This record gives sequence, C-alpha cells and structure tokens, in this order.
Amino acid sequence: MDSQNAVTASWASPITAEHVAAGARPVSRARFAGPPGATRVYYSQRIPTEASRIGIFANDSGVAEDAVSVLPAPYSAHSRVHEYGGGAWAVAADHTITFVNAADQRLYRFNPVTDPGTPPVALTPETDRAVRYGDLDYSAGRLLAVRESYDAAGTVTRAIVEVAEGTTAAEPGGAAEPDAAADQGRASAPEAVRELAAGPHFLAFPRISPDHGFLSFIGWDHPDMPWDQTKLYLVAHPGTAGASAPVAVFGRADESVLQPEWLSNTTLSVIADRSGRWQLYSLSAPAFFQVASGGFAAEPAEESELLVTEGEIGGPLWNLGARWYLPVQGGNRILAESRFGTSQMVWTDGAGTDDVLECDLETFSLQDYRDGLALVIGGSADRITGLYLYDVTVGSAQALALSLELPVPASYLPQGHAVEIDGVHAIVYPPHNPDHPQPGAGPAAGAAAGGNAEPAAEGTAGSAAAPAPFVAFVHGGPTSQSVPQVSLHHAYFTSRGIGVVDVNYSGSTGYGRAYRDALRGHWGFADVADTVTVLQGLARQGTADADRLAISGGSAGGWTVLQALTRTDVFACGSDYYGVAELSKFITETHDFESQYIWRLIGVDPQAPDREERLADLAPLNHLADLDVPVAIFQGEQDPIVPPSQAHRLISGLQDKGQVYVAEFYPNESHGFTRVENIADSLRSELGFYCRIMGLDAPDVPPVHLRGRGRS
Repeated sequence: MDSQNAVTASWASPITAEHVAAGARPVSRARFAGPPGATRVYYSQRIPTEASRIGIFANDSGVAEDAVSVLPAPYSAHSRVHEYGGGAWAVAADHTITFVNAADQRLYRFNPVTDPGTPPVALTPETDRAVRYGDLDYSAGRLLAVRESYDAAGTVTRAIVEVAEGTTAAEPGGAAEPDAAADQGRASAPEAVRELAAGPHFLAFPRISPDHGFLSFIGWDHPDMPWDQTKLYLVAHPGTAGASAPVAVFGRADESVLQPEWLSNTTLSVIADRSGRWQLYSLSAPAFFQVASGGFAAEPAEESELLVTEGEIGGPLWNLGARWYLPVQGGNRILAESRFGTSQMVWTDGAGTDDVLECDLETFSLQDYRDGLALVIGGSADRITGLYLYDVTVGSAQALALSLELPVPASYLPQGHAVEIDGVHAIVYPPHNPDHPQPGAGPAAGAAAGGNAEPAAEGTAGSAAAPAPFVAFVHGGPTSQSVPQVSLHHAYFTSRGIGVVDVNYSGSTGYGRAYRDALRGHWGFADVADTVTVLQGLARQGTADADRLAISGGSAGGWTVLQALTRTDVFACGSDYYGVAELSKFITETHDFESQYIWRLIGVDPQAPDREERLADLAPLNHLADLDVPVAIFQGEQDPIVPPSQAHRLISGLQDKGQVYVAEFYPNESHGFTRVENIADSLRSELGFYCRIMGLDAPDVPPVHLRGRGRS
C-alpha cells in the first residue's frame, strides 16, 4: 500500500468477532398481559450464551434490568412455518403462554404467574416436525394459528386453526428436556387443535370479529409472493356446523393485501398497495361477503381510505405475525407506522384527523398498545435497536430490552447516514476509530447503554479523510430494507479503517411498489447495477478507494454478490453467505414458500421451451470463466432454503477454474447463522479474507487460509 492509503485499514480495534457474535440478541415479539393496573410486558429474545435459543422474558416494572426469563431451558420459541417462521408464541390476559418449540415444532403451554416453575405442557403430538404452527394470536378471545403439514411425500398443506384453551390435551411433563416432557405428554387429544379454514396454499393473519360472526385472513397461491398479490378471505360463522367456505372478498390483480383487523363486528381495516404504496382501508365485511358470494348487499361493497400517508403502511411478509398498525380504543383510533426509507408514527381517528407523532426512533415495528403506551421494536442511527415502551402522549421511548450489548465504549461505533446516489438508496458508515485521529474527519457517533448515542465532535477524531477500502453489504430477500442503525457488526470493519455501505437496491421495500417491482425480470442485473452505482459514486466523492472495493451478501444477496463478481470488474473480491449460485437445481431443492419466487424475478416463463437454456445463462455458476477475483463462501449445512449443494457446486466450479477462494461450512447452522461460535468464525474469516486479498494490514486479524490453484 502507498502511504496515503495506509492511513486506513491498518487500525487496531478493541472490537472482536466474538464481541459481535455474543453481543447480538435480537428481540422478535412483544405483548402486554394482565389486568389494568397490573400490566406485564412479555417479549422474546435470542440468548447467545444458550446456543442462541429464543427465550421468553417478562417485565413488570418497565425497568430493563428487572426483566426475568420465564421460558425454561432448553425450550426455544421458534416457528418453522414457511421456514422463516414468525408468531411463535401468544399470551392470554391471565398470563397463559402458548408457544411453538423450535426442536419439535409442537405447541406447548405454561403459566409463569399461576404455576411458576411448572414445565410447559405439550398440546400437540410428536410428528418429527411434519406438523408446524405459526402466526399465533389471540383474536376476540380465541387463540388462532396457521398450521403447516407435510405428508410422507413431502406435499405441504396449510390451514387456519383454533387452539383450545386449558391444558386437558396433554399431561404435564416433569423432565428437563422438551422431548422427554413431550413423551410424558403422550398423544394430544384431537380437540386440542380445530381446523377453521383452508383453501389458498398460503395463509396469514387469522382474525375473528368481536361477535365471532366472521373469520378473516389473507391468502395467496403460487407463483405469487405476499408482496406480489394476496387476497382478503372471509368465513361466515367460523367453527360452527353452518360455517361457510372461505370467500375471497378483496384484492385486485397485482395487489398486495395485508393485516386485516376488526374495528367492530362488521367493519374491517386492511392494508393494500393499490395506490402504488401500502395504505390503510376500511370496508364492510357483510357487504363484501354478500357481493363476493353472488348475493346482494344492503350497502355498497366499497372500501374507504382509512389512513393515507406519504410513506407506506406495510412491508414484506417474510415472517408471520408482522404488524404495521394497531387499532386502539375499541377500534376508534389507529396507531400506524408509515415508512419511506425511515419511519414516522401516525395517529388517526378514522375521521380525517391524522397526526404525525414525535418519536426519536427512526425505524420501528409496532407490537402492542395499552392505555397510551405502545410496545415497539426499533432503533435509529444513534439508538440501539431493541424493545421500547413508547408513550404516545409525549413521544418518548424508554428501552425495555436492547438487541445489542456493547462490549466497548460507544465512541468506537460509526454513525450511518442515508444517501441517494443517482436514484439508489443506501446507508453509509465511514471508517471511524477514536484512537486514530484524522484531520478533516466528519462526525461519528456511538450508542450508549440504554439505547442513546452521543455524537463525537465534528472534525475532531476518528473518521478516515483519505479514500478508504469499502465493503458493500447487500441485503437478502431481495425485498428487505437496510436502515440507519447502531451496528456492532459494521463497527467491526469501520473501527479497522474499512468503510461500510448498505445498499437498498431496486427491489427493496420501503420506497413504494414501483421501486420494489423494478427488480422484476432483472434480478442479478438491476441489483448489481445499483450496487455498482453506489460504490462508484462514493469513489467519485473521494470517500471510497476504487481499487479496494468488496461486496458481501447472504441468501438473495449472495446471488447478487456472485453476479457482481462474474459480470463486472468493479470489486476486488466478494463474500457469499448461503447464496444462490445456479437456478435449475435450486428450483427443485428449495422450500415450498420460495419454490416459484424466482420466475418473476428473472423474467422467465417456467413453461417456455428454452427455459433450461435461459436458466443456465443467468446463473453465475456458468460464468465463472469471467470471474477474475477471489470469493469467500460461508454455508450452513442444515439450510433448507438455499441448500449446501449450491455452495458445493460453486466450489467445484472454482476448483475447475483454479480460482482462489475461501470456504467455511457449519454443520449446526441453518439459513442465517445464529450460534456465537459460527458467527464469530465467519466474521473473522471474512475480514481476514479482505485483508489478504486487498493488501490491508489488520494487526489483530489472523491470516485466512486460501484455497485454489491460484492462491499465493
């Protein structure tokens, strides 16, 4: 390196890969329970020190330090419906918790208040994970869920079910291990779970009207994904002998309908993106049901705009149980998240009076509401992501559980800022280390305990003034969205002098349907072009060193990485985390939820006579002759979404070409690494890979082992 470039990427950092892995403890769900005046908050959170199981915690005081674990080890609340899960537990007003156990996908129940210390009771029989549950939610006092069932041939069916109250379906198990307790629970009674509706191949958001007259839910079928086209379904008299078949009552072609909620016995609110952005509508359920059933309604079956904002009220339904708005005060008011890049808290009375509320969280997801207080999971560029208690009346957010534990002073953390470069949205995190002052540096910030961050003084120390090596992180989905956040992962790089940029390429959500649909037919090209646009823009600004650029991504982001490396000459190297390398075999090997997703992404008709030729031409695996830079590959061997066969085929191709590569496989990982030791190992290897390939000097990073005939 020349002396100018040596200014960065040679800094020693106190942030280790183990710090990053052990410090990540995301919160995934939160609910209120208990009577007025004795409200308790329940939430679920990953526990890194316990093999990253998902625990359930309770907090009575509102003080973060007072939280207690209520789900005994080794139970873990995690659903595998659609493989991505979501809605893995629900809590009743009397504190009874029903949850899906990760190991066997069975339903269990316990009450930490009335029966403290009593092991959870199995409600459903052992099926070797052939029957799974998710999207658990109490609606009109009834516990509903989505059930997913696999037969011996692997054919999957789904249904909306009701889970019976009480614990009569199984006897308590006294053993410490869930499987042992399940065996003592024996076969559960058939009435523990009752089917209410089926029909569409995919189901979500089951809700029952307050008078139990209607069941509503969202459904869709292949080849659609829930952000492409879904419909609202109604069932009259659910759970009775006179129950109707499900009737599709709302939803146009190429319209995504989400999250129905009952505002009264007859009025439904629902999200739809017919305007080009997800917005909130209301409709009369009886009128729409009558018209859709071929009858005549006493009133027009016409939807009304309930809340229309400049942003979007909605998002990609990868995980069941998502909420973008909450009906409160008996459905007379709506609290909603409106997002365009970042989020705003919006309050409406449904009669045209809409208010944007003060909120110092830039992005968040709504969880629950009670008496002027909302539970939200969110964060910002200078507040650690976590669970916050948000006071609607004053706009303040108090941290209840943080998703990140800081092992170092906040001054080592960078502050991300949103940019738009030639129409592409991104978040830039400049190199920053307070131990290495750089004249003319811009501001940087870090998050302190409790979620707040204090910016460093502008121009004082710590941010690189010379062009720096940069890593572009491309999210998966490809419908995900990166937002400014306090990130220990990014600080692992920036504190060593390597800049980070998160690219919200075409296809990302949070910017309207047109931006989301811009990837249709162009996957592997539009996303690559957008990433290149951002990196070259940073290089033109003098922020990034054009000769030392890397790209990293997982899942769909891994496909983008491989396409970028085989179809451009912009990057010096790239890291592929459980990414798609080819299409023909992937289509047959991936899971049901995404098995037909790629057709619209790549713009190929699955019935076309030249289908296989086009699939082969699109795959980066078949363009390795154009690959002139090294690749690092990280793969979980238990991945059902992007099977390890994809990585093995890629490695075989690299070996045939004699290309330099790094490959790490993790036997106990699925799609997205969760175990501390594996997260740390992959992160350490990724950084060591960049240092080795780009000639960087990170004194505290061990050398990485390169493979391939061209290694040096």
